[in-house]
Amino acid sequence: MEENNRQTPTRISRAVSAFFAGFLLGGISGALIGATIRGGSAAWLGALAGGLFLGLGESLTDWYRESGQMKPLLYRIQVSGLIGASFAAFLDLLFPNLNLILLGLIIGAVSGLFGFQINKLLLGILTGLVVGFLALYIYPTIEPALLGALIVLAYRILSALFLPGQTQMQLMAERVPSEEIRYVVPFEANSKYVGADYFKDLARTKEGKFKRNSPGIGIVESMDKMRGPGFDPRAVQPLIREFYEHTSCFKLNIRPVWKKGIKPLFWLFKRVIAQPIGQANLPFNMQESQRGVVSYIDSIAFSCDDIIDLRGWVRAFETSGEAIYVGVYTTFQHQGVGYVSVGFPLPDSNFTVTLLPSNLKDGNFRLSTRDTSLPFPGHYLTASENGKLTVLKLPNFHEEIEVYVQDGSMFTDHRFYLAGMNFLTLFYTMERMIAPD
Repeated sequence: MEENNRQTPTRISRAVSAFFAGFLLGGISGALIGATIRGGSAAWLGALAGGLFLGLGESLTDWYRESGQMKPLLYRIQVSGLIGASFAAFLDLLFPNLNLILLGLIIGAVSGLFGFQINKLLLGILTGLVVGFLALYIYPTIEPALLGALIVLAYRILSALFLPGQTQMQLMAERVPSEEIRYVVPFEANSKYVGADYFKDLARTKEGKFKRNSPGIGIVESMDKMRGPGFDPRAVQPLIREFYEHTSCFKLNIRPVWKKGIKPLFWLFKRVIAQPIGQANLPFNMQESQRGVVSYIDSIAFSCDDIIDLRGWVRAFETSGEAIYVGVYTTFQHQGVGYVSVGFPLPDSNFTVTLLPSNLKDGNFRLSTRDTSLPFPGHYLTASENGKLTVLKLPNFHEEIEVYVQDGSMFTDHRFYLAGMNFLTLFYTMERMIAPD
């Protein structure tokens, strides 16, 4: 009984918070729908109806849902329909009298795009075209909001029937203490900008001792901490091991190769998100990569013994100092298997990739989230609330990093995959500037 009493306030507060968040989002959606169907006077009624629907729905599902459990599929489909209706209403406000087939195509494509898979994108486009075509010839006066809801509902139902189990996100943990989740790196940005001075600012906030590019410092203290059944650090080429343990002694050159059709999407992501927050600001083309890249290994000691507690790798464009990449590097062992986790701080959140190391022939080395039955390798979005973490896993996103020595020089092929499709490869050349002490 005492245990239930301790849990009740948490359940109540969670349900109340969910109601207000749902009421706000539902109210905005309802106002958009009401304004397009009945004019401005109906916006208030639509806001009230949408707010109550989503507020009560969020509250009830959070009340009965166990921690770490996804909300019921039927409810998620209904919410998707509301979002589809409000998105269509928004498009109608921007572009009045938009052709129904074109409207259907846009809504279907956006729905499928959020599935993060080619087959879901194709299903979304096909669903939007078919429903838009039928609406044009059967019910040409249909309200755009209703059309949007029908398209999204049809897409979600077809996706659940014909593409089962292919979820784009998995809820791994909810409000769990950070020390219990070793496969994520729980460092976030406390402002809207990350940037190349993130670690300096973090050290100031946490009252730690900051150093940049200490002589011979590496992104890991020792590759021995990565040891596991598939990885023996003694078999790695000495130059590769030197790079990981003494990264500050090396200079990097980078060449990005994007899959056709992806570059316009990344250009939009770069301009709208990456540059404003100073994170994941990868070179768009060869012209940008030729601006030159500088690499810093930042470290923080949180105690008086000067032992390094945190290592970060910052890469920035040489000419502007604009951050390309800000990552927190950690290693850990679990049941005799070594892992490498890299956390990318984001405003009030974090993106972590946890990779499994393995040996390749001729002393070369690989880090990967692919082709492994182990539960930890993967990509995670993390949000923190009062020191506790909520973690989402992105099962369709993968990375593979191959580091190899060829003719005395060291190279890295860093491949990114979405739903099995290699959409980006970063080709690195690492050149030793100075020998470690």
